[in-house]
Amino acid sequence: MNDRELENLFARMDDAPNAAARERALAAALQAFDAVQHEKNSANASQGSAAPSRHTSERPSFGRKIMQRLTARNSTQRWLYSGMASAAVLVLGVFVALQLPQYSGVEVSTEVASALTQAVPAERHGLGAGSTPREKKAEIAENASVAQLSAEEYEVDMPAADGYAGLHVSPLSKAADQAAAADAIAPPGYRDVGRDRFDTAAANPIKRTSEEPVSTFSIDVDTASYSFVRRQLGAGALPQKAAVRLEEMVNYFPYDYPLPPDTSQPFSTNVTVLDSPWKAGNKLVHIGIQGYELPGAQPRSNIVFLLDVSGSMDSPDKLPLVKQSLGLLLDRLQPQDTVAIVVYAGAAGTVLEPTQVKDKQKILAALNRLQAGGATAGAEGIQLAYQLAESQFIEDGVNRIVLATDGDFNVGIYDTEELKGFVERKRESGVFLSVLGFGQGNYHDALMQTLAQNGNGVAAYIDTLGEAQKVLVDEATSALFPIAKDVKIQVEFNPATVSEYRLLGYETRMLAEEDFNNDTVDAGDIGAGHSVTAIYEITPAGSDSGAFADSRYAEAPASAGKSDEYGYLKLRYKLPQESKSRLISQPIGMHTQATPDMLREAQFATAVAGFAQLLEGGKYLAGWGFADALELAQANRGDDPYGYRAEFIQLIRKAQVAGAM
Repeated sequence: MNDRELENLFARMDDAPNAAARERALAAALQAFDAVQHEKNSANASQGSAAPSRHTSERPSFGRKIMQRLTARNSTQRWLYSGMASAAVLVLGVFVALQLPQYSGVEVSTEVASALTQAVPAERHGLGAGSTPREKKAEIAENASVAQLSAEEYEVDMPAADGYAGLHVSPLSKAADQAAAADAIAPPGYRDVGRDRFDTAAANPIKRTSEEPVSTFSIDVDTASYSFVRRQLGAGALPQKAAVRLEEMVNYFPYDYPLPPDTSQPFSTNVTVLDSPWKAGNKLVHIGIQGYELPGAQPRSNIVFLLDVSGSMDSPDKLPLVKQSLGLLLDRLQPQDTVAIVVYAGAAGTVLEPTQVKDKQKILAALNRLQAGGATAGAEGIQLAYQLAESQFIEDGVNRIVLATDGDFNVGIYDTEELKGFVERKRESGVFLSVLGFGQGNYHDALMQTLAQNGNGVAAYIDTLGEAQKVLVDEATSALFPIAKDVKIQVEFNPATVSEYRLLGYETRMLAEEDFNNDTVDAGDIGAGHSVTAIYEITPAGSDSGAFADSRYAEAPASAGKSDEYGYLKLRYKLPQESKSRLISQPIGMHTQATPDMLREAQFATAVAGFAQLLEGGKYLAGWGFADALELAQANRGDDPYGYRAEFIQLIRKAQVAGAM
């Protein structure tokens, strides 16, 4: 039956729908939804499969699915049920769209909303006494854009009741469908603000040295924030502030720091002090750490690919890009290394038992057969991946799980704290967990950060094949082969020479002062060849550039014979196979002369740190803007063999344009 015939069918209806039947339809829909909410975490959804059949992303709209179900009946049934079924469709459709956040992508027209205001009392579907369908339509659009939508498909069975036919409803669930539906109902001038999930962390505050002289934090070598910000700016939009993590922006770039003299100490420490470009009178203390490169042949590797093949991964920038990316990684492994593949969707399973990399075609064939579909039982997949990695454990080798996902776990264990506890316990086995994020619209950054941080791994975001090349080929040794773990930094500032300080970034990595000497407290890891950068902004004693007013009654602190030091730097770390930490320490001198190369690297890192602060709102930058960041980055670009710094300069220009819109 075509659309015109269907219109004619409804035009020939003689009897108006019964109001009581409409009420029963709505009640049945409510009851069905409540029942499905209790069962939505079951593992009954189909698992992503390696079978040749492909799940299509071209699904009919919400309303069309219902009408297809209704019009599939014979003509006698259609005539019998058409009146009441149409009322049930309208009631259920608007109930879902107006009242349930995870259903807010359903297509609803003004005409449908208008019809429903006549069919259902306003207070039953959220319309206020004076609300109009047009006002509610704008509310739907807002909810559709900001709701944190699950990729899980909720199946709602509404049994037959008096006066209407039974219905089976599968609402829109994919990010693309949600966005399209939101656009269809959004009022003029509305702009989608995104549905990706990030934890918000307030910027580190300025602290008085006299009150809190010691600052302690864990290092961070993750780079996911930079890649996500780049993707947003490439689309012409400023990223949401919570997506910007300053330390990950700065640490995206390799720096030309001196290498350690030998492998007895896994990394070198370098300190440079320079003037703050955004606040006259203040200074920046720049701490650079450089890990050594692996000497000779790299150790044996036992790698388990843990791949999300749920329905939310059915997008060109997700599962297809995962396959291409992991194919690149195979080229960096040795022939005798082993690779296994575990997948998860509604449930988890092993697609490829541990296979030596010399059988590369077998591994690629297993990857290429994967298709996306089903819910997301991520926790079950993690459990299976650890079992497989532990069964093939290599002493004095690399044992690592590489999780590739958009980060949405909605079946089984999906509580962040519960997953964190599981991964924390498992890292003691010597198996590390790294996370590669893919896609947007359903990207769950907070969960991925938690898994990587507590699994002794790194978190990266792969938005292009070029980024996969950077992470898995050019920087493969640093991503896979740890040279130090539980690396902590502690700086004690001298109250006689520093009145105030603040740490730029690392808000999610802060530690208590007593955690520094506690070897049971987890911290970040450094891979072979990794560089790590941290920056403090300080106000020297006697400078009028401080944020706090002088105290009338406070006494000037004594220098205790250290009047030429801004502070004292300490680093604590463990070698990968050890449980007892080692200590490195050095003073932060007031008059240390930096080499031209170190000064250039510190200045470029400062440009990145300033840019990140601008994206976060620029609270402490005193009018310093994108043009200043651009000038500083261009002047200190230096050697740029991979073009990362040139790309960064273009990102600043894109931010200038996006910020002016």
